[in-house]
Amino acid sequence: MKNKTNRLTLIISFLILLATIAVAVFWIINRNGEPLQVENNLVTNVSSENNHTNLKSIIHNAQKAIVQIQTNSGVSQKTGSGFIFNSKGDIVTNAHVVEDADSIIVSLSNTQKYPAALVAIGEKEDIAIIRVPELKYLDPLPYEEDYQAEIGDEIIAIGSPVGIQNTVSLGLIVGTDRSFTIEQFQYDHVYQISANITHGNSGGPLILRKNGKVIGINSAGIDDTDIGFSIPMNNVFKQLKDWTESVDEEKLDYQMPTTATINQEKFKEDAKYITEYFFDSINLRDYINAYTLLDSDLQSKVTYTKFREAFSPIVKLNVNEVLIEDRNEEQLKIVAKLEITTRDKSYNEKKETHDYPLIIGLENDQIKILKYGDDR
Repeated sequence: MKNKTNRLTLIISFLILLATIAVAVFWIINRNGEPLQVENNLVTNVSSENNHTNLKSIIHNAQKAIVQIQTNSGVSQKTGSGFIFNSKGDIVTNAHVVEDADSIIVSLSNTQKYPAALVAIGEKEDIAIIRVPELKYLDPLPYEEDYQAEIGDEIIAIGSPVGIQNTVSLGLIVGTDRSFTIEQFQYDHVYQISANITHGNSGGPLILRKNGKVIGINSAGIDDTDIGFSIPMNNVFKQLKDWTESVDEEKLDYQMPTTATINQEKFKEDAKYITEYFFDSINLRDYINAYTLLDSDLQSKVTYTKFREAFSPIVKLNVNEVLIEDRNEEQLKIVAKLEITTRDKSYNEKKETHDYPLIIGLENDQIKILKYGDDR
């Protein structure tokens, strides 16, 4: 009898405990009409996208605002780089690239060339501004105003080393407060980077890998090493801006070089470059940029809509080789050996190889695609 009483007492106690727990849970869930929030410490949601901006997109978009600069002083020629600074067609570069120049020619990533005028040049700081009014339509490279450099920050250096347009170097910031002198120029508190800066890519932008914004002007390097130096934009931005706002437009002098003959080797080099640039734009689905590489006659025959529709099924494209054949003095026949992956409306993918022909020529002294594909 005593055992039965003990069991009954335990059962009643257990039921009371359950009732108390139920009431407590009900009150917690329904207080203030708010649902119970439970933090799950066992599972973390991770985005499938990389937090960094896509590297190919950064480079492709930056290339549109980066230029090759060629100068002629009558006794010597120089090649350097620069980048679009504002909506006036102003370009940032190094002073040592444009000093003593009688003529300055700017080449875009699509190989179009324009004369430039010197707006202002530093006496001790290795910075300069040149202007090309025809480039007002180009978007300037974004500038990272609040950047504070840290050792190990990933960077991208883009320029034209040894005359090769828009070559890209990846590296790190390995020093943040270097100072030295080269000839008359004083470099104070500059970045040291693990990317080589040569005579051709001086003046090009130093870009922060994580967001694609400009943080410096590539200016000097140690030959045959991956050691370069870049002037922080934060140190010179105000000076550059003041120069662009105080210039007297009427005093600017746009000089064209005296020679106008076609250098066939350079013509072939540019034709190969514009072919690769055309297909890179297609691969990144930047159809507008690719379309601008066509000459005006071809654009009059092929609308942009038709052009885009022809290439939109392509989801991946690689250029394996570019073969060049002389057609005449002002035209070249190109055969691009391509690997193409296409996707149909049912999302079925197909991989193929193609020998894709183009005709490259001149229109108003600018290199353009005159024909592409077999049926055009």
